[in-house]
Amino acid sequence: MTIYEGIQKAIREAMKAKDQKTLDFARVVKAELDRKGDGKPLPDAEAVKVLKALKEIALEQGNAFEAEFLDRFLPKEMTEEEIEAWIRENLDLSRFKNPLAAIGAVTQALGPKAPGEKVRRVIERMAR
Repeated sequence: MTIYEGIQKAIREAMKAKDQKTLDFARVVKAELDRKGDGKPLPDAEAVKVLKALKEIALEQGNAFEAEFLDRFLPKEMTEEEIEAWIRENLDLSRFKNPLAAIGAVTQALGPKAPGEKVRRVIERMAR
């Protein structure tokens, strides 16, 4: 199930449960996804960016309910140790002119589970 489909399902479940708070926020999230996707479902990689931005706003405003709701749909990020293990198993950093050039390859392969800034820290540590 995609993130977009998960949000749609949450809307249906909130309607059945008569959970107005969840329904209202799920509709806000879906509207934002629709807006970013020009009315088409966003791919998960793009939807994650939208949800992370919404979560950051929710945390700044101290809204734990919204942050927890968004966490249900955000993929669990890999730890730096998991990223390093993946890189050691799947990439030869010596084939890159500069080890930092591998960031794109890693983030593309791992997607939203491995944010670029975390991958950068791991590669910088490994290159020392």
